[in-house]
Amino acid sequence: MRSFIGLAALVLTGCATQPPMHEALLSGQTMGSAWTVKIAGDLPVSAEALRAGVQARFDVVNLALSTYRADSALSRFNVDDSGHWVDIDPELGEVLAYALGLAEASGGAYDITVGPLVNLWGFGPDPSTRRVPENAAIEAARARVGWSKVQVDASKRRARKAPGVRVDLSSLGKGRGVDRVAEYLDGQGISNYLIDLSGKLRAHGVNLHREPWRVAVEAPEPDVTSGRPPFEPEIVTLENESVATAGDYRRFFEIDGRHYSHIIDPRTGWPVTHATISASAIAAGCMEADALATVFMAMAPEDAVALANRRRLPALLISRHEAEYRLTHTDAWPSR
Repeated sequence: MRSFIGLAALVLTGCATQPPMHEALLSGQTMGSAWTVKIAGDLPVSAEALRAGVQARFDVVNLALSTYRADSALSRFNVDDSGHWVDIDPELGEVLAYALGLAEASGGAYDITVGPLVNLWGFGPDPSTRRVPENAAIEAARARVGWSKVQVDASKRRARKAPGVRVDLSSLGKGRGVDRVAEYLDGQGISNYLIDLSGKLRAHGVNLHREPWRVAVEAPEPDVTSGRPPFEPEIVTLENESVATAGDYRRFFEIDGRHYSHIIDPRTGWPVTHATISASAIAAGCMEADALATVFMAMAPEDAVALANRRRLPALLISRHEAEYRLTHTDAWPSR
């Protein structure tokens, strides 16, 4: 199974002496993407009841964090331009607090207020323009961007922002949904599962062959001449961990031979220009892995590796240099 952003679950034939366990596959749609949950072993309730429970957890997160729903907690916060403290949904408060902390740690490379710039470049909810904006328009959008323009007090379930600022949590919303589903499965007494929402994966326990879950970080795109990936997939074992990948090889446009990525550097207002085309991160929680992959994608490769190594974070960067792909692992990346 190949995921949208280059992560794939592996089915192991293994050589275990015990017979394989039964595996149930649940699936559905949320946040504009397909989700699947693989469960190894006996189910405590019917598969349909579990599917409904999983869908409900995804729906709760979507209702809190969606920028596409006018009734979401985030949309209601975004339209408030009073500049005063307002009450917010606790789910939104927790995610906001994490995101702002990561923005500060990354020196502003990660910024949840970058939406006006993303939209200006044609990668947001507005109709795509596929053109390079005027400098004046970029500067006008930058005036509405800045993570420090948002404050949150999660303990009191309140937040405030400067007028005109808009928050977008799509860089970690899917990961948060996966984490909420993991909490639900844990509460049901399910020990062995693999959750996948558009390539945001979280694993617990073992698969049906009683082996740890393994996933592959695949090549971002096949070699155009051979039709084959330019390198063997990176295989990692997830032991009660999550993994996510961000990349610029799906959403971009080109003008006069120049590549314009959907990854916008909020510090300049322009798409990133470095050679990194894919970044993967492993963390205990999927929200953290989801956000970190975006951070590593947005930063210059050397800065991303330095940040990951300082924090002992497992990360894999894939960069393209003319016709060659290069893989860079941080010290903690569990390459197999």
